[in-house]
Amino acid sequence: MLSDSTPALVENLAYPMYTLPMDTLLRMTAVRPHEELLNQGSLVEFEEVLGRAMFISHQWLANEHPDPEAQQWKVLQEAIRNLYSGRSLVTLPIQSEYFYGRHSTLSREDFQSKPLFIWYDYVSCPQAADSRGQEHQKQAIDSIVSYIERCVYFVVLCPNLPHKDQGFVLSEATWAERGWCRAERLARKLAAREDGCILVVESAMRQTLALHTARPIDAPGLGKFSVESDRSRIGRVILQMVWKKLLYFLEQGDLHNYRFLLNQQAAFFFANTDIDPIDALVPYFKSQADPFTAPLDVAVEWFLHQNGFQEPISRDPAGWTPLCYAVMAGSPSLISALLERKADCNDRISKHKKDFMFPKGMSVLALAAYFHNTGALQVLLAARASLYACDSHRKTPLHWACISDNDTAVRELGEAHADLGQHAIPGVDPLNLACAFGSVGAMTELFGRHQRFCLQNSLHFALGNEGGSAQVISTLIQARADVNDKFHTINGLWRFIIFTQGLRHKFSPSLLTTLSPPELHSSRWRLRI
Repeated sequence: MLSDSTPALVENLAYPMYTLPMDTLLRMTAVRPHEELLNQGSLVEFEEVLGRAMFISHQWLANEHPDPEAQQWKVLQEAIRNLYSGRSLVTLPIQSEYFYGRHSTLSREDFQSKPLFIWYDYVSCPQAADSRGQEHQKQAIDSIVSYIERCVYFVVLCPNLPHKDQGFVLSEATWAERGWCRAERLARKLAAREDGCILVVESAMRQTLALHTARPIDAPGLGKFSVESDRSRIGRVILQMVWKKLLYFLEQGDLHNYRFLLNQQAAFFFANTDIDPIDALVPYFKSQADPFTAPLDVAVEWFLHQNGFQEPISRDPAGWTPLCYAVMAGSPSLISALLERKADCNDRISKHKKDFMFPKGMSVLALAAYFHNTGALQVLLAARASLYACDSHRKTPLHWACISDNDTAVRELGEAHADLGQHAIPGVDPLNLACAFGSVGAMTELFGRHQRFCLQNSLHFALGNEGGSAQVISTLIQARADVNDKFHTINGLWRFIIFTQGLRHKFSPSLLTTLSPPELHSSRWRLRI
């Protein structure tokens, strides 16, 4: 359910936020340029008092036109009609429902409660090639972050369709490769409003509520850019977004999310850009140590001050210690200094972090593997951190390296003799998770180890979750995965899951229950007691 409690956002825009009213969008049979629609009076300058706005993020289907045959457009139109009528429902991601159960998503009433206005680049941004049009287009592009902040709905429009000029098939995976698309998603994540959400629209009937999680390999700076100079430009845009969000968390007194964002900067927000992380928001620092004779003492004091901690071994109400945050930030010298001050190399987070799908008991070694902080990983391994430390989902650091596609961590942990075949709940090994999350680098590193892997179910994990890109499937086929393989239950827990979800599918279907259709319940799948 959506809340009406979020205050209106009144930031000035370099170019007005022109949108299409929903009724106008549904009547259109072709995607027409901004100037034509503006001259016809079809566009509305959006203000939040008018209703709710929806930002459409998508890839163009041709070099010179976003959608020459209105193929994406028709999917969007039908999806909106279906959501308004209740014919289709917004579903939860599979892994979220499995581990944390169902919770309320967007309902038909949410969409019907207020008028809807749609922002779409070709429609809302000037397209004229003259100097005035180009200047206005630049102003609109510079305002995109503010547009997104005003939108309740952020829609990833990604039906599988062929590009008219380049031949490849567009999908959610190709959308997620684009640097600007990643930056748009990040703008939604860092928006000040709390009532926004991300919807992935793959077809007229399939709309999924996306998690706000993002792996370090999904950083905007690591994405693809048609113009290479945009990589530096995007870093400056992200800097402004992070700065505003950090101040927002401080103003709200939300210290955990402030700390999490502050220490996530190098690993994610500014990866592969020329921007340094923000590191001096909390004033009035006064060191007790001499910076010339004890520089590491000063570094520890500075880190604790900027993160709002008094002691190096304290724990905040969210269940995180200074070492947990330091491992995210990735400074080997800082981590070593904290370990010298009695921080535990086998430290863990003591509570679930549901917005990032981090379970209770996730170790600092697993955090280092997830956030691609090789230096931190090496310091912890040298301190004899446990390779086998399991969280509440029974995942080890190697499982998290595979989820995050950290091939370097897979190699480091493998060389330290981590168990490559250890199973996490509900019976998945590191390779299964690499397949499920599309982690080609981790898969390749695992295959390169001197161990034969069972590829049974590997294609199912890739196609049944979010990892089923062409590259992942090709990698598995080259490794001789059987394309005619049938899913084999690994243990009693799997049989129980399939049985119960199959029953639930008859009465309350979801993406998770769809993976356990009733026709699977032959004698082979029956629960044996």
